Amino acid sequence: MLQLLSLTLAYDDTRFFGSVMFTDPTHPDDNPAAVLVDHTDEPPWFRLTNVDPDGQDRSVPAMVEAERIMRFLLRYTPERIGRTPADFPQP
Repeated sequence: MLQLLSLTLAYDDTRFFGSVMFTDPTHPDDNPAAVLVDHTDEPPWFRLTNVDPDGQDRSVPAMVEAERIMRFLLRYTPERIGRTPADFPQP
């Protein structure tokens, strides 16, 4: 299980970028997993890139958690990127 270490997002009027970092409490001496976040113009309105070139698969735990966090944030603050709640339907 990963723990959130850092979440940084920068917004302008309609775009955002940032990063999400996680630590693994079972391996505290390992380097933290980091995922870069960038705005896109179509759903889901963000793109994730793992800084580990071998970790680009969407099923990698850091990618799964970063996606979950971004969907949560954008569902509750869509106006920050020029969207409405309708752009983020509930599952």
